[in-house]
Amino acid sequence: MKSRFIYIILAIMLVLLLNPYLQTLGLIGKLLSTLILALIPLSCAFALTRQRKKAIFILLVAAPFVIIDALNFFFTSHLLLIINLGLGIFLYFYISFLMVKHLLSIRAVTADMIYSAVSIYFLIGIGWAGIYDLLEFISPGSFTGQSETDLLYFSFVTLTTLGFGDVLPLSTLAQRLVIIEATTGSIYMTVIVAIIVGRYMSMPDGESEIGLKE
Repeated sequence: MKSRFIYIILAIMLVLLLNPYLQTLGLIGKLLSTLILALIPLSCAFALTRQRKKAIFILLVAAPFVIIDALNFFFTSHLLLIINLGLGIFLYFYISFLMVKHLLSIRAVTADMIYSAVSIYFLIGIGWAGIYDLLEFISPGSFTGQSETDLLYFSFVTLTTLGFGDVLPLSTLAQRLVIIEATTGSIYMTVIVAIIVGRYMSMPDGESEIGLKE
């Protein structure tokens, strides 16, 4: 059976690759980018359907998040933008928390374990991009790159500790947040790799191959 968590990765890939181009195509492109963005919480809820109440809660939070994101294309409202960013940050980190709990509950190295680990990493990067967007909106000039695309790119550059240096945190708060994200990325990779290796080593030889194919 194909892991449901792979759909989260595919949805995130669509958002990362298509949204920057769609948003340059006028109103239709922006609405399409919102619809594609909605695929992330939808795929997360689908992957977590065994936790029915939590999956429903994800959809309940995602609904106003997507609707407000679409409304921002028709008129500018500072309050709506702050609410939208806040909902997005809460949504992505809440989903990440649920998926970490699911990941830790898996006792064998399976496709679910690998795909959920990758999904969490991407969701953390998107969540931090929302934090940076909110900070830049409340305190303009916190970063040298001020567009949503720049800060999403910057978030993943920070999370992976690449540090290209083309987008920089300027304010003290921005710099402290970058420290936390970079540390989070390093710790996550270390801990997750250790867990996966530990679970794999503890599996009987006959089960290890089966687990990876599930």
